[in-house]
Amino acid sequence: VNGDHVHPQEPEKVEIRTFKQILKERAINEVTPIPKIYDEESAKANLTTSSIAVLPSEREMST
Repeated sequence: VNGDHVHPQEPEKVEIRTFKQILKERAINEVTPIPKIYDEESAKANLTTSSIAVLPSEREMST
């Protein structure tokens, strides 16, 4: 044992992190309002039910 603590990431956290990255990139590169970007991306995202349950709202992500 080399002291490293390694375990698989929770799939929901990976999906949400990816979703947030897409939102951030679009918000930086487009003039589209953030709520519209959030709505568009959440509509086309293929998120699991578990991810949808813990997905922060647009308002929570703006704070």
